[in-house]
Amino acid sequence: MKVTTITTTIFLLLATVSLAQTENRGSDKVDLKKLEDKYFSAKDDDYGVIQNRTFSKSKKIYASLVYGPLVNDPFSKSRALGGMLGYYFTEDFGVEYSYLTYDSKKSDSVENFNSLSSAGISPDYNLLKSAMSVSATYTPFYAKLAFMNKSIMYFDMGFTAGLGLSTYDQIIFRRTSSGTNIGEDKDTATAPHFELGVMQQLFLNNNVAFRVDVKNTFYTQIVKKYDVGSAGNQNARPEFSKAGNNTTISFGLTLFTN
Repeated sequence: MKVTTITTTIFLLLATVSLAQTENRGSDKVDLKKLEDKYFSAKDDDYGVIQNRTFSKSKKIYASLVYGPLVNDPFSKSRALGGMLGYYFTEDFGVEYSYLTYDSKKSDSVENFNSLSSAGISPDYNLLKSAMSVSATYTPFYAKLAFMNKSIMYFDMGFTAGLGLSTYDQIIFRRTSSGTNIGEDKDTATAPHFELGVMQQLFLNNNVAFRVDVKNTFYTQIVKKYDVGSAGNQNARPEFSKAGNNTTISFGLTLFTN
């Protein structure tokens, strides 16, 4: 008898004993076909790659507090403060509500334009005020890393995609009916946006994780002409549509329920 045949026979005998112990004690029959399907199949669909996560998110509610800069607007310097509230249906899928408020101010370049004339010279621009979104979350990556050869740290990385509203201020220069300069003013407007994001969480324990997000919102904004040049044109201020893309990098902490 060949070595391979002997090995297979021994393995089947051991598997028969194992299965017989776990199946119905009242039956003496063993289904050899079932044994072959279980122990010699190319893939066992009952098990995933990771059987036991050290820090689980499934069936948990979470809340995050985050802070970070708006990085891609040449007309403003801005920091975002806000939070996220969400729920994970499984380890990979969840839903999230986010709200960020921005302390947007004109950038140094715009300040330099304004200083060229007492009347105010400026590009036509808006300042982001806030953004709120409802998103689906998908976190397919889960891993661990060694920290200075002292401890093991666990993290995951995923993506968000959703819809929401962006609120922004349209910056304009006003004059009175007699032509006297009043100075800068603003009109507030909102626009629906589409959001895509990348997030990463570094778990500190079962209930706390350090979180990093990169959120991108895409929308169409209405920009009003900053200075119309005369008092008579104040009520007929030209405006135009412009594609908006805001990228915010935020850092914060997430708290998970038990």
